[in-house]
Amino acid sequence: MNKIPEKLIAEYFAKGQKILSRISPSEVAALGSAIDKVRDSGSSVYIAGNGGSASTASHFATDIGIGSQMRSNPVRAVSLCDNSAVMTAIANDIGYSAVFEQQLRLSGQPGDLLIVISASGNSQNLINVVLAANDLGITTYSLTGFDGGKLKEMTQGTNVHVESIHGAYGLVEDAHLAICHVVTECVRAQRG
Repeated sequence: MNKIPEKLIAEYFAKGQKILSRISPSEVAALGSAIDKVRDSGSSVYIAGNGGSASTASHFATDIGIGSQMRSNPVRAVSLCDNSAVMTAIANDIGYSAVFEQQLRLSGQPGDLLIVISASGNSQNLINVVLAANDLGITTYSLTGFDGGKLKEMTQGTNVHVESIHGAYGLVEDAHLAICHVVTECVRAQRG
């Protein structure tokens, strides 16, 4: 039986701590404030991502939605990754690059908030949904990694960036989930 390399584990945790320490608390706070603003107006928050970021999007939508139900005005949060029938129909009939855009065009309203989560910042379906949100008058935020890619530029000023080396998906996804958890704590703390 091979021994698990404890050095590798320690190095991974050290890299994770370093990445987390470089995240801007003001960027994270701004995202929390944007969610509060949408909640106060009765609008909705839409969240999307691919792969591991899709599970983060679903997790975040659940946390901020269910986690705010004790309020008189809970967050209306929807993960655009959760309806496999809708996603596969759009992918089959139009193309995978439209799976989030088409859902947002059907349900999104001016005043809503779109949050896209991507390590690379270059997924075409996320770029397309941000462009659709701009057309619809929907505010956009992005959580990005690596160098931020196109999404960081498209959502400049409304981006929480996790600076990391290209290919460090696990570390970026860990950091994105930590950001989502701390924003959820902030949302829960705002009782109404």
